[in-house]
Amino acid sequence: MLHSLDHRFTAIIQGWSNWVRPFMLFATLVGQPIFTVGIGALIAGIGWGASNESLFMAGIIAVATFGISTLAKLYFRRDRPVTEYVARMRFDTYSMPSGHAAGAATSYGLLAIIFCPMVPMLWAYVIGILTSLLVLLIGVSRVYLGAHYPSDVIAGWLLGLAGLVSIIFIVQPSL
Repeated sequence: MLHSLDHRFTAIIQGWSNWVRPFMLFATLVGQPIFTVGIGALIAGIGWGASNESLFMAGIIAVATFGISTLAKLYFRRDRPVTEYVARMRFDTYSMPSGHAAGAATSYGLLAIIFCPMVPMLWAYVIGILTSLLVLLIGVSRVYLGAHYPSDVIAGWLLGLAGLVSIIFIVQPSL
């Protein structure tokens, strides 16, 4: 059943017009670990430097979420789709869960959590909506480009959401 759903959703997403490709390449770029792990490390560093334990721990959880996604790949050992995009990837890693999706959900979500209380309510909604759209686009880009199956992305989003929920309800970061 999972393979059937993956096949259906992949066919729909990869059937989109070529004019969306530059947007998908950009989304995949901003979902790279250099950005998502970098955001977590930067926030942890700011928290450390400011003696802000909650900010430090929030950044550590964001970095750890990406690390957990890497360990999960080794556990599941699901091969990536056979695509030209995958053949050109620098690193040969497994597919399940999507590290881009997990990292984006946690790191960009963490940025929203930090900045939303600092702005008027209307802008907080705008930040929340734009952050959600970015995380969605990053995940969809991985399917569009052929790097992942939809279920890999969903698993990554769920893992990232778990990291984000732990940040929100356990750590409760603030500046």
